Amino acid sequence: MTFDFIIFGSGISAKITSIALANKDFSVCIIADRDSAENKVQSNLVTFLSYGSISYLQTMIPNRNVFDSFEGVRSIHCQLDSTKGNKNQNITFDSKNDEILGKIIKNSYLEKYLNEEIDQHKNIHFIGKDKLKSIKTLGQGIQCEIHKQNSINAKLFILSSSYYQKLIKNLNIDFIHQDFEQNALSISIKANIKNENFAFQKFTREGPIALLPYSKNEASVVWSLKKRSSILKKDTKELEAELNFHLQQYISELEIIDLEKHSLKFSFAKKLYSNNIVLLGNIAHNIHPIAGQGLNLNIKDIALFVKTVFEYASIGYNIDNQSVLQKFDENRKLDNVVYSFGILTLEHLLTSNNKFINFAARKGVKIFEK
Repeated sequence: MTFDFIIFGSGISAKITSIALANKDFSVCIIADRDSAENKVQSNLVTFLSYGSISYLQTMIPNRNVFDSFEGVRSIHCQLDSTKGNKNQNITFDSKNDEILGKIIKNSYLEKYLNEEIDQHKNIHFIGKDKLKSIKTLGQGIQCEIHKQNSINAKLFILSSSYYQKLIKNLNIDFIHQDFEQNALSISIKANIKNENFAFQKFTREGPIALLPYSKNEASVVWSLKKRSSILKKDTKELEAELNFHLQQYISELEIIDLEKHSLKFSFAKKLYSNNIVLLGNIAHNIHPIAGQGLNLNIKDIALFVKTVFEYASIGYNIDNQSVLQKFDENRKLDNVVYSFGILTLEHLLTSNNKFINFAARKGVKIFEK
């Protein structure tokens, strides 16, 4: 079998990429990196989709009412917790006119609609989890050998998963890695939410905590904590008490419904392509959830990649032309560097226990608010 693109991965970014390319009449084969049982396990994770990301996804998914059941975020409140000699400090971002800042969407909900679109798209061929035996560069394109000696060919291979470590190590791409030494608690809650049209981020001494309401009485809480934090050892009732204390300004009667723990690590690919292989998704840049911009950054990569290869293909260029891939990479580099390393620096500044750094960060927040 021969396709224009082979995508290795089962995540949201891989699915968005496949639909975006298929909508431009490219043929796409997705090779899942997880088996069907794993894919059916619904995570409690949510995503803050920016207004621009929602607009882009609505052009891909025919049912334009997909996001209507989720309230628009019109205000984002940030607060630095009080320290000795300092009061709480606040900064607020408000939407202008009738535009919203974005919406908080359950990942499982978004994946459901992406899966339905993939299932019915004539240009997308889906292969369940098959062990990739090898990936070979041909004279023109890529050949993937999978189980039972089957092979599939494509002009470009899109890597959207970190599962294939052997391939990643052999790529001619340098990565920057850093372990945050943190665990993120992803918590689904039911509560009396005083206003669902907002998101709230509080920088506590234990670590940043985000409140992300997605309905009138449901929300996700993401609390990034040092691995040695005593909070990680608390039982459900003790954790509910902690959350009620920190979030009392915005919610009451909080009850934990579900809890997941995720290890936080930073990675950044210095280049988004190597020969006939392109990186899209968290494999390209995996950032701290402190600003909730991970998927939005991925969508910007995907949108520009699809736009670039389509425009050049329409005037006769091959989609694996290295100058085309270089143009895509260069046009995304500045934005990816600013977001990835800006958020990395922000996390260090606002969670530091160093009194001089803490003082400078508070002064900076005060100036920025003005």
